[in-house]
Amino acid sequence: MSSHPQPHPLALAMSRRQFLAKAAALGVTVTAASAYLAVGAPTVSAGAPAGGRYPPATPFRTGRPAGEAAPKDAPAAPRALASEDDRVAHLLWRAGFGASAAELARFRGMGLQATIDHLVDFEGVDDSALEARLAEQEFDLEGRVNHIQRWQLQRMAYTERPLQEKMTLFWHGILTSSRKKTGAGPQTLQQNELFRSQGMGRYTDLLKAVSRDPAMMVYLDSRSNRKAAPNENYSRELMELFTLGIGHFSEEDVRESARAFTGWQLRRKREFRFNKRHHDFGEKTFLGQTGAFDGDDVVDIIMAQPAAADYICRRLWRFFAYDDPEPAVVARLSAIFRAHDTEIRPVVRAMLESDEFYSDRAVGAHVKSPVELAVGAVRALEVSTNFAAIARMTDKMGQALFVPPNVAGWPGGAAWINSSALLQRINFANAIAGARSNQLRFDPVGVLGGHAAGGSGALVDFLGDLLLGARLRPEQRAILAARLDGLPAASNNARLRSAAYLVLASPDFQLV
Repeated sequence: MSSHPQPHPLALAMSRRQFLAKAAALGVTVTAASAYLAVGAPTVSAGAPAGGRYPPATPFRTGRPAGEAAPKDAPAAPRALASEDDRVAHLLWRAGFGASAAELARFRGMGLQATIDHLVDFEGVDDSALEARLAEQEFDLEGRVNHIQRWQLQRMAYTERPLQEKMTLFWHGILTSSRKKTGAGPQTLQQNELFRSQGMGRYTDLLKAVSRDPAMMVYLDSRSNRKAAPNENYSRELMELFTLGIGHFSEEDVRESARAFTGWQLRRKREFRFNKRHHDFGEKTFLGQTGAFDGDDVVDIIMAQPAAADYICRRLWRFFAYDDPEPAVVARLSAIFRAHDTEIRPVVRAMLESDEFYSDRAVGAHVKSPVELAVGAVRALEVSTNFAAIARMTDKMGQALFVPPNVAGWPGGAAWINSSALLQRINFANAIAGARSNQLRFDPVGVLGGHAAGGSGALVDFLGDLLLGARLRPEQRAILAARLDGLPAASNNARLRSAAYLVLASPDFQLV
């Protein structure tokens, strides 16, 4: 018997030429595309090496800079989304985690503006079904990191407030801390709930709360910041990663800011307290201003800097739309941010209402993170799961919630795509398409059965609309339909699972 798994028929669904042509349209390099083709079977053993017969990590480009010409033999780039139905589909993936067929139809019936309003003004949306679902399970949210990971993944997959959970994920990647350092206790959950409750409010208020947040104070050592020996970790990251970016502050500003936060401590690692014996009440000169500043004063001074508005608006745009936003886009959003006293909600609303959000620079320009990939598949295909297995899969794909690699969070973008990660993404597609257990169940007949009677083309059309958000091109549709028709005769259940696998494992589903 061969030591390597034998090729699965679905893994051979596209010829090398077809795949490489498809990859060129997405900007995947030939080496990265070949990694996909080298997989063979959809499930690769856990011990399969990242090197060896698999190519090393390679860049994964999702779009071209403005003005760069497309290769002559590359298929046409996605067009700006003109129809309202297509814009709604794109919106639901970017401002949430996709949608089931019923949700997609409901929001399309509401129209784009009403859907934006529904997503942004989520406080009035009833989410009690999710809370009841979570309450039925026995989670140790303070002691076991895999439990809080499963809890958070379910929130994203089954919530009626997807933008609230998307914003919680956004802040987790910026104002980040790691359970590896904070350890067991309520700190991780407290920080997560802080992002959920204040993530659309004034950024100034959120920063002041984060400065007192136990998880952050442990992670960046600010609980040990004393007048006799100021600790600069938090004050540096507050400016470099949270508000201003490199080049907008000096080392002296870092030192003076650290003095302002002295005496901010924790009681039993769980509760903020101000210890005036260890606070430096002297004058500080910070970002050109002088006074007996404390930590709140430092936050106020930072947020009055023009660079702060530009920085956070750029980070929001990169997360929700595309990298390298045009200066005019940043300026427009920054003006809104300042006019609303650093409130995030008006900025997010303006982003989702902008034409640029639905432009050809945005469509298919974002590489899904492992969490977005997994949660999106579960939500769109109405998979029932407690996320025990899926949490392990997202970890293998490179993203373990609450355990980011460093203080900068996950790098995202091209970093999500390498030969090892691609194999795990295909394994994930296979696991979802074949899910039959009580803890991970996909009902293909219930979700897809009504669309199979019209033949392979109709089934591919439905899956393309549901999973790819209006990005399925005619030539791709033809390839997928032909491959479905060419599979060996099987039961309707198996055929529907095969169709789901083909789309979930496609390069297009890696993007949004």
